[in-house]
Amino acid sequence: MKRALSFIAGVAIIAAVVHVAFVWALPRVIMSKAMSVIAGRAEANSFVEPKLATANARGVVRPSPDLAYSICVLDLSKGPVRVQVPLTAPYTSVALYSPTTDNYFVRNDRQADGKPLDLVVLPKGTTALAGLPAGATAIEAPADKGLVLVRRVVESKEAFPALDEVRKQATCAPIKG
Repeated sequence: MKRALSFIAGVAIIAAVVHVAFVWALPRVIMSKAMSVIAGRAEANSFVEPKLATANARGVVRPSPDLAYSICVLDLSKGPVRVQVPLTAPYTSVALYSPTTDNYFVRNDRQADGKPLDLVVLPKGTTALAGLPAGATAIEAPADKGLVLVRRVVESKEAFPALDEVRKQATCAPIKG
């Protein structure tokens, strides 16, 4: 009986260790894969504007055909990055994600009071930036890598070209200085 209990305890410990390792690793693997696919299309700290999603599109898991996405792979290893996003009706949102898929910041057009979103993403441990641009919101990132995901509602195919022109005005760029 003692041998059976030892065996069960050993299996339970191994199962727990495997479970914890899997839960820890999975988000990092998912985000690493997503960031490498996106980075293959553009340099870090610059937006990529994929085409509208179709039934066959799978660049983003289950993308919505009603949304136009803009994605920027953040690299804060050399300093802060400024993200400026002009808004479009009827809805725009900006979300920042860590390398573990954690969403650490989100803001939408309704919260922005009609002003373009102007963010300065600071490297971890940076609590302030001398000379923060006027009107910009400083956000401390939990890591040196991450993603900016902008979602815009597309009301119709006819409305998309005008929306696309506005979304191409968004910037994601290191702050020089």
